[in-house]
Amino acid sequence: MSIDLYIGPVIERDGRFAYDTFSDQDGLRSSFRYPRVEQAHHDRRSMIVEWRRSAQVQVHVCETLAEFERACTGERTTDDASMIAEPPSAE
Repeated sequence: MSIDLYIGPVIERDGRFAYDTFSDQDGLRSSFRYPRVEQAHHDRRSMIVEWRRSAQVQVHVCETLAEFERACTGERTTDDASMIAEPPSAE
């Protein structure tokens, strides 16, 4: 059985930076809130690489909050193929 994991963009919340993940199995989850945006980006990239190694997980990287919200609410369309993106390049 394959699990679809959606990873949202890094966003600022209350002066700290985090990203969210969503799967039908685990629901909506938030990452640790980092004081520096670079730390949140590094953690997100590491998570993407780690989960892509699993044969049971299909990773969908959402580059915008709108893409991520559509994925979480089940409003996925054929235009959302961009969510199955190549790993992010090093920044």
